[in-house]
Amino acid sequence: FQTVHHDLWDYDNASPRALVTLTRDGVQTPAVLQATKSGMLFVLNRETGEPVFPVEERPVPPSDIPGEEASPTQPFTALTPPLSPHRLVAEDAWGIDDADRAACRKVLEGLRNEGVFTPPSTQGTLVIPSNIGGAHWGGVAVDPERQIAVVPVNRIAAMVQLIPRAEFDRDRFRAEDDRLGHDYEYNMMRGTPYVMRRRMLLGPSGLPCSPPPWGALVAIDLKTGGRLWEVPLGSLTRPLPPELAARIQDGWGSPNLGGPIATAGGVVFIAAALDRWLRAYDIDTGRELWRGPLPESGRATPMGYRLD
Repeated sequence: FQTVHHDLWDYDNASPRALVTLTRDGVQTPAVLQATKSGMLFVLNRETGEPVFPVEERPVPPSDIPGEEASPTQPFTALTPPLSPHRLVAEDAWGIDDADRAACRKVLEGLRNEGVFTPPSTQGTLVIPSNIGGAHWGGVAVDPERQIAVVPVNRIAAMVQLIPRAEFDRDRFRAEDDRLGHDYEYNMMRGTPYVMRRRMLLGPSGLPCSPPPWGALVAIDLKTGGRLWEVPLGSLTRPLPPELAARIQDGWGSPNLGGPIATAGGVVFIAAALDRWLRAYDIDTGRELWRGPLPESGRATPMGYRLD
Protein backbone atom coordinates (compact mmCIF):
# COMPACT_ATOMS: atom_id res chain seq x y z
CA PHE A 1 0.00 0.00 0.00
CA GLN A 2 1.49 3.34 -1.06
CA THR A 3 0.63 6.38 1.04
CA VAL A 4 2.12 8.65 -1.65
CA HIS A 5 2.92 7.84 -5.28
CA HIS A 6 6.19 9.03 -6.85
CA ASP A 7 7.03 11.27 -3.91
CA LEU A 8 8.14 14.76 -5.03
CA TRP A 9 7.43 16.57 -1.72
CA ASP A 10 9.54 14.78 0.91
CA TYR A 11 6.40 13.07 2.17
CA ASP A 12 8.25 9.99 3.43
CA ASN A 13 6.56 8.06 6.22
CA ALA A 14 8.56 9.47 9.12
CA SER A 15 5.90 8.43 11.63
CA PRO A 16 6.29 4.88 13.03
CA ARG A 17 3.34 2.59 12.47
CA ALA A 18 0.95 1.67 15.28
CA LEU A 19 -0.60 -1.78 15.61
CA VAL A 20 -4.06 -2.11 17.14
CA THR A 21 -7.02 -4.47 17.13
CA LEU A 22 -10.19 -2.67 16.10
CA THR A 23 -13.69 -3.78 17.05
CA ARG A 24 -16.41 -2.86 14.58
CA ASP A 25 -19.91 -4.36 14.69
CA GLY A 26 -18.62 -6.96 17.14
CA VAL A 27 -15.89 -8.13 14.75
CA GLN A 28 -12.23 -7.76 15.68
CA THR A 29 -9.86 -6.60 12.95
CA PRO A 30 -6.07 -6.51 13.29
CA ALA A 31 -5.08 -3.09 11.93
CA VAL A 32 -2.03 -0.96 11.24
CA LEU A 33 -2.20 2.84 11.47
CA GLN A 34 0.04 5.09 9.39
CA ALA A 35 -0.05 8.86 9.87
CA THR A 36 1.58 10.78 7.03
CA LYS A 37 3.33 14.06 6.36
CA SER A 38 0.57 14.74 3.83
CA GLY A 39 -1.76 15.05 6.82
CA MET A 40 -3.70 11.79 6.57
CA LEU A 41 -4.22 8.78 8.81
CA PHE A 42 -4.48 5.52 6.88
CA VAL A 43 -6.04 2.59 8.74
CA LEU A 44 -5.33 -0.72 7.03
CA ASN A 45 -6.12 -4.35 7.73
CA ARG A 46 -2.69 -5.59 8.71
CA GLU A 47 -3.29 -9.08 7.34
CA THR A 48 -4.47 -8.00 3.88
CA GLY A 49 -3.40 -4.36 3.48
CA GLU A 50 -6.95 -3.40 2.55
CA PRO A 51 -8.17 -0.05 3.95
CA VAL A 52 -10.42 -0.37 6.99
CA PHE A 53 -11.76 3.11 6.27
CA PRO A 54 -12.24 4.07 2.60
CA VAL A 55 -9.34 5.45 0.55
CA GLU A 56 -9.86 7.20 -2.80
CA GLU A 57 -7.45 7.87 -5.64
CA ARG A 58 -8.07 11.52 -6.56
CA PRO A 59 -6.63 13.55 -9.45
CA VAL A 60 -3.77 15.89 -8.53
CA PRO A 61 -1.89 18.57 -10.53
CA PRO A 62 0.63 17.49 -13.19
CA SER A 63 4.29 18.50 -13.21
CA ASP A 64 5.41 21.25 -15.59
CA ILE A 65 9.07 20.13 -15.47
CA PRO A 66 10.16 18.55 -18.79
CA GLY A 67 10.67 14.82 -18.38
CA GLU A 68 9.05 14.66 -14.93
CA GLU A 69 5.91 12.51 -14.89
CA ALA A 70 4.14 13.11 -11.61
CA SER A 71 1.55 10.56 -10.56
CA PRO A 72 -1.85 11.65 -11.94
CA THR A 73 -3.58 10.59 -8.71
CA GLN A 74 -2.78 10.32 -5.00
CA PRO A 75 -4.49 8.35 -2.21
CA PHE A 76 -6.80 10.33 0.07
CA THR A 77 -8.66 9.11 3.14
CA ALA A 78 -12.31 9.47 2.18
CA LEU A 79 -13.87 9.16 5.63
CA THR A 80 -11.20 10.45 8.00
CA PRO A 81 -10.71 14.20 7.45
CA PRO A 82 -7.20 15.58 6.87
CA LEU A 83 -5.21 16.11 10.06
CA SER A 84 -3.65 19.28 8.58
CA PRO A 85 -5.01 21.76 6.00
CA HIS A 86 -4.47 20.87 2.35
CA ARG A 87 -4.83 24.36 0.93
CA LEU A 88 -3.62 27.91 1.57
CA VAL A 89 -4.31 30.84 -0.75
CA ALA A 90 -2.85 34.34 -0.77
CA GLU A 91 -6.06 35.85 0.64
CA ASP A 92 -5.64 33.65 3.73
CA ALA A 93 -2.05 34.73 4.42
CA TRP A 94 -1.54 35.30 8.13
CA GLY A 95 0.64 37.87 9.84
CA ILE A 96 1.02 39.31 13.30
CA ASP A 97 0.81 42.79 11.75
CA ASP A 98 0.08 44.42 8.40
CA ALA A 99 3.71 44.20 7.26
CA ASP A 100 3.85 40.45 7.90
CA ARG A 101 0.52 39.85 6.16
CA ALA A 102 1.56 41.88 3.12
CA ALA A 103 4.91 40.10 2.83
CA CYS A 104 3.32 36.66 3.18
CA ARG A 105 0.60 37.49 0.67
CA LYS A 106 3.17 38.66 -1.85
CA VAL A 107 5.16 35.44 -1.54
CA LEU A 108 2.06 33.27 -1.86
CA GLU A 109 0.86 35.17 -4.92
CA GLY A 110 4.11 34.30 -6.72
CA LEU A 111 3.98 30.55 -6.13
CA ARG A 112 2.42 27.74 -8.12
CA ASN A 113 -0.41 26.71 -5.84
CA GLU A 114 -3.05 24.15 -6.78
CA GLY A 115 -3.48 22.56 -3.37
CA VAL A 116 -1.82 19.54 -1.81
CA PHE A 117 0.49 17.56 -4.13
CA THR A 118 1.21 20.50 -6.46
CA PRO A 119 4.57 19.40 -7.93
CA PRO A 120 7.81 21.39 -7.49
CA SER A 121 8.44 23.96 -10.23
CA THR A 122 10.98 26.51 -11.45
CA GLN A 123 8.44 29.20 -10.53
CA GLY A 124 8.37 28.01 -6.94
CA THR A 125 5.61 25.83 -5.48
CA LEU A 126 3.62 26.07 -2.27
CA VAL A 127 3.92 22.85 -0.26
CA ILE A 128 1.16 22.35 2.31
CA PRO A 129 1.55 20.50 4.56
CA SER A 130 5.28 21.22 4.56
CA ASN A 131 8.05 18.64 4.51
CA ILE A 132 7.81 18.39 8.34
CA GLY A 133 4.14 17.42 8.07
CA GLY A 134 1.31 16.99 8.76
CA ALA A 135 2.15 14.07 10.97
CA HIS A 136 5.85 13.73 11.72
CA TRP A 137 8.35 11.39 13.36
CA GLY A 138 6.48 11.59 16.69
CA GLY A 139 3.98 8.94 15.63
CA VAL A 140 0.58 7.96 16.94
CA ALA A 141 -0.69 7.05 20.42
CA VAL A 142 -3.59 4.58 20.60
CA ASP A 143 -5.98 3.79 23.43
CA PRO A 144 -7.03 0.23 22.52
CA GLU A 145 -9.98 0.14 24.94
CA ARG A 146 -11.51 3.47 23.93
CA GLN A 147 -10.50 2.91 20.27
CA ILE A 148 -9.00 6.40 19.95
CA ALA A 149 -5.86 7.42 18.06
CA VAL A 150 -4.10 10.68 18.94
CA VAL A 151 -1.75 12.32 16.42
CA PRO A 152 0.47 15.41 16.84
CA VAL A 153 0.69 17.45 13.63
CA ASN A 154 2.31 20.56 12.18
CA ARG A 155 0.37 23.16 10.18
CA ILE A 156 3.03 25.22 8.46
CA ALA A 157 3.45 25.83 4.74
CA ALA A 158 6.73 25.71 2.82
CA MET A 159 7.92 26.56 -0.67
CA VAL A 160 10.12 24.50 -2.96
CA GLN A 161 11.78 25.64 -6.17
CA LEU A 162 13.82 23.91 -8.86
CA ILE A 163 16.67 26.02 -10.25
CA PRO A 164 18.15 25.01 -13.62
CA ARG A 165 21.72 23.96 -12.87
CA ALA A 166 23.09 26.17 -15.65
CA GLU A 167 21.64 29.23 -13.86
CA PHE A 168 22.80 28.30 -10.37
CA ASP A 169 25.58 30.32 -8.78
CA ARG A 170 25.82 29.30 -5.13
CA ASP A 171 27.56 32.49 -3.95
CA ARG A 172 25.09 34.77 -5.74
CA PHE A 173 22.05 32.90 -4.40
CA ARG A 174 23.46 32.80 -0.86
CA ALA A 175 24.19 36.53 -0.94
CA GLU A 176 20.64 37.23 -2.09
CA ASP A 177 19.24 35.01 0.68
CA ASP A 178 21.24 36.89 3.30
CA ARG A 179 20.10 40.26 1.92
CA LEU A 180 16.42 39.27 2.01
CA GLY A 181 16.65 37.45 5.34
CA HIS A 182 15.71 34.08 3.83
CA ASP A 183 16.99 30.79 5.17
CA TYR A 184 16.87 28.39 2.23
CA GLU A 185 17.94 24.77 2.25
CA TYR A 186 19.79 23.76 -0.93
CA ASN A 187 20.18 20.28 -2.36
CA MET A 188 22.40 19.79 -5.41
CA MET A 189 20.41 16.76 -6.71
CA ARG A 190 23.43 15.44 -8.62
CA GLY A 191 22.50 13.55 -11.76
CA THR A 192 19.61 15.89 -12.54
CA PRO A 193 19.54 19.23 -14.42
CA TYR A 194 18.19 21.08 -11.35
CA VAL A 195 19.19 22.31 -7.93
CA MET A 196 16.45 22.24 -5.28
CA ARG A 197 15.91 24.97 -2.71
CA ARG A 198 13.17 25.21 -0.10
CA ARG A 199 12.22 27.01 3.08
CA MET A 200 9.40 27.31 5.55
CA LEU A 201 7.10 30.22 4.68
CA LEU A 202 7.68 32.77 7.43
CA GLY A 203 6.95 36.49 7.56
CA PRO A 204 9.57 39.14 8.38
CA SER A 205 8.77 38.65 12.08
CA GLY A 206 9.79 35.00 11.87
CA LEU A 207 6.22 33.79 12.42
CA PRO A 208 4.49 31.47 9.91
CA CYS A 209 2.52 32.75 6.94
CA SER A 210 -0.12 30.06 7.55
CA PRO A 211 -2.89 30.78 10.08
CA PRO A 212 -2.56 29.35 13.59
CA PRO A 213 -2.66 26.92 15.23
CA TRP A 214 0.78 25.98 13.90
CA GLY A 215 0.75 22.74 15.84
CA ALA A 216 -2.14 20.61 17.04
CA LEU A 217 -3.09 17.37 18.72
CA VAL A 218 -5.82 15.56 16.78
CA ALA A 219 -7.89 12.61 18.04
CA ILE A 220 -9.52 10.17 15.62
CA ASP A 221 -12.35 7.85 16.67
CA LEU A 222 -11.29 4.43 15.37
CA LYS A 223 -14.84 3.14 15.71
CA THR A 224 -16.14 5.58 13.08
CA GLY A 225 -13.06 7.01 11.35
CA GLY A 226 -14.19 10.54 12.22
CA ARG A 227 -12.40 13.31 14.08
CA LEU A 228 -13.19 13.24 17.79
CA TRP A 229 -11.46 16.49 18.82
CA GLU A 230 -8.44 18.68 18.15
CA VAL A 231 -6.60 21.17 20.34
CA PRO A 232 -3.66 23.53 19.76
CA LEU A 233 -0.39 22.00 20.93
CA GLY A 234 2.25 24.09 22.67
CA SER A 235 3.24 27.73 22.36
CA LEU A 236 5.66 29.54 20.05
CA THR A 237 6.94 31.96 22.69
CA ARG A 238 10.39 30.36 22.31
CA PRO A 239 12.80 30.99 20.63
CA LEU A 240 11.32 34.41 19.77
CA PRO A 241 12.64 37.76 21.04
CA PRO A 242 10.85 38.77 24.28
CA GLU A 243 8.98 41.69 22.69
CA LEU A 244 7.53 39.38 20.01
CA ALA A 245 6.91 36.51 22.42
CA ALA A 246 4.75 38.84 24.52
CA ARG A 247 2.35 39.17 21.58
CA ILE A 248 1.85 35.43 21.11
CA GLN A 249 -1.66 34.34 22.11
CA ASP A 250 -2.88 31.16 23.74
CA GLY A 251 -4.26 28.81 21.15
CA TRP A 252 -1.72 29.58 18.41
CA GLY A 253 0.13 26.33 19.00
CA SER A 254 3.70 25.53 18.06
CA PRO A 255 5.60 23.51 15.48
CA ASN A 256 6.33 20.20 17.16
CA LEU A 257 8.49 17.11 16.75
CA GLY A 258 7.87 14.35 19.27
CA GLY A 259 5.32 11.70 20.08
CA PRO A 260 2.51 11.12 22.61
CA ILE A 261 1.76 8.20 24.90
CA ALA A 262 -1.69 7.16 26.12
CA THR A 263 -2.28 5.59 29.53
CA ALA A 264 -4.93 3.07 30.53
CA GLY A 265 -6.44 5.80 32.68
CA GLY A 266 -7.35 7.87 29.63
CA VAL A 267 -4.52 10.43 29.78
CA VAL A 268 -2.29 11.49 26.87
CA PHE A 269 1.18 12.83 27.72
CA ILE A 270 3.21 14.82 25.18
CA ALA A 271 5.94 17.48 25.07
CA ALA A 272 7.13 17.91 21.45
CA ALA A 273 6.50 21.67 21.08
CA LEU A 274 9.16 24.40 21.03
CA ASP A 275 8.22 25.46 24.55
CA ARG A 276 9.49 23.73 27.70
CA TRP A 277 6.39 21.90 28.93
CA LEU A 278 5.23 18.34 29.32
CA ARG A 279 1.44 18.32 29.02
CA ALA A 280 -1.33 15.88 29.90
CA TYR A 281 -4.68 15.75 28.07
CA ASP A 282 -7.98 13.96 28.64
CA ILE A 283 -8.16 11.49 25.75
CA ASP A 284 -11.98 11.68 25.60
CA THR A 285 -12.25 15.47 25.30
CA GLY A 286 -8.81 16.97 24.58
CA ARG A 287 -8.96 19.08 27.75
CA GLU A 288 -5.55 19.93 29.17
CA LEU A 289 -5.34 18.36 32.63
CA TRP A 290 -1.81 19.27 33.74
CA ARG A 291 1.52 20.66 32.62
CA GLY A 292 4.99 20.37 34.12
CA PRO A 293 8.17 22.30 33.26
CA LEU A 294 11.08 20.72 31.39
CA PRO A 295 14.69 21.96 31.25
CA GLU A 296 14.43 22.05 27.45
CA SER A 297 11.99 21.36 24.62
CA GLY A 298 11.17 17.62 24.63
CA ARG A 299 11.56 16.39 21.04
CA ALA A 300 10.91 12.71 21.78
CA THR A 301 8.17 10.44 23.11
CA PRO A 302 7.63 10.27 26.89
CA MET A 303 8.28 6.94 28.68
CA GLY A 304 5.68 5.32 30.88
CA TYR A 305 6.66 3.30 33.94
CA ARG A 306 5.26 2.08 37.26
CA LEU A 307 6.43 3.11 40.72
CA ASP A 308 6.02 0.66 43.60
